[in-house]
Amino acid sequence: MKQTSLTLIILVALVLAACSGGATQTQTAPKATEVPKAAQPVPAQATTAPAQSQQPAASASGPGFFKKFDVEPNAQITFSGWGDEAEQAVWRDAIARFNKVYPDVKVTYQPVPADFQTKLKAQMAANQAPDTFYVDGELMTAFGATGKLLALDDYLGQSGLQKSDWLESLLPVFTNAGKLYAIPKDFGTLGLVYLPDMFTAAGVKEPTADWTMDDLKNAAKQLTKGRVYGFCMAPDWARFAPSLFQLGGDFTDANFTKATFNSPEAVQATQYWADMKLKDKSLASPSDVGSGWCGEAIAKQQVAMTWEGGWMIPFLAKDFKDVKYKIIPLPKGAKGVSDILFTNGIGVNAATKFPKASAALALYLGSRENQEAILQTGFALPSTKASLDHPWFKDHPNEAALAQMGKVGKLAYWGAQGAKVQDAVAKSLEKVWLGQSEPKAALDAGVDQANKDMAAK
Repeated sequence: MKQTSLTLIILVALVLAACSGGATQTQTAPKATEVPKAAQPVPAQATTAPAQSQQPAASASGPGFFKKFDVEPNAQITFSGWGDEAEQAVWRDAIARFNKVYPDVKVTYQPVPADFQTKLKAQMAANQAPDTFYVDGELMTAFGATGKLLALDDYLGQSGLQKSDWLESLLPVFTNAGKLYAIPKDFGTLGLVYLPDMFTAAGVKEPTADWTMDDLKNAAKQLTKGRVYGFCMAPDWARFAPSLFQLGGDFTDANFTKATFNSPEAVQATQYWADMKLKDKSLASPSDVGSGWCGEAIAKQQVAMTWEGGWMIPFLAKDFKDVKYKIIPLPKGAKGVSDILFTNGIGVNAATKFPKASAALALYLGSRENQEAILQTGFALPSTKASLDHPWFKDHPNEAALAQMGKVGKLAYWGAQGAKVQDAVAKSLEKVWLGQSEPKAALDAGVDQANKDMAAK
């Protein structure tokens, strides 16, 4: 599901939150550039290309802005990525902006809506891969250490860009042996999504940016009435992660060699949700209320709160226009506020015949100039740090809340074996959600299995 519609992050967007309705199934985590498959929402804003006035001038300057450098004459390059028609329209507009800077570079856009990773690996093996393309954690693992991607460091200086232009937390997944092989093109994160009318009806004060995890739990109990639950969460590693990070825990050690999600911090975080699910009965899984994912449960007003991302915005705008909702930052844990970040990048085929032109395209697409033009379509959150304080956010408080979480979030990346760790976390949580195991026992078993899977590779 890595390449479902990039109706992205936050504004329409971002992250995959695929879901399942069965009680024994878990919700797939968002990837910032994907949306819930169960709902298949159509972007409400991403279909609108940036107005001419919204496109930064090619001569813009400052941190994160692209500076033209010399490329090969008469270069002809290809660019490929996943995405639905709305996402494709966004990138066609971006290529048009690039061509205002480089009118002599011919760019052929080759979108691959499904099975992108599989097809790109096959193309790479056959020496038929595009010049420039999307890179996620899976592709970085496959190509980053094997010489298949072009290091972009030398071109950064020529373009006037530097690594510090982007959120530092997004760069590790695209870095190998100190070299940068892809540019983060956007990011996604989670926020507290809630229904104000439910708080008013229950006589509960609405959440604020100063809320703690205790505040969330107390409010959830007061909001649980009849068939309506205070909070919704599937046994999903991505939705669980922020509560672990806020306590100082993590899924693996710093070198991604050993699973650590049975730490005291992880047990504490799991116990928190287990108490809400099994003791207070204020937490519902999507299947408990007959929904496919928590966003749908919010839309149907079956729950008062959940943790979801920007993909909620187009989903609700399309089919649930009358639902009044707000998104604010996640509540604070014992060690402050944290969140989980999802990202994808744009990299260059090391075998391209036009490395300068291909690098110029990758850098331009990831630059502040291009990302801020995309931001104003309501399509994606910019990964360039300076853009997170763009004036556009003043009139878009939901998106602004999610954007600010990007400053405190931790990248959803745990090395080449990260998917095995994530799967083990979800299965452990599922046992707890179903009342089949106490938190510590479930997490201990999950860590044992994860370490065996990681060792087997």
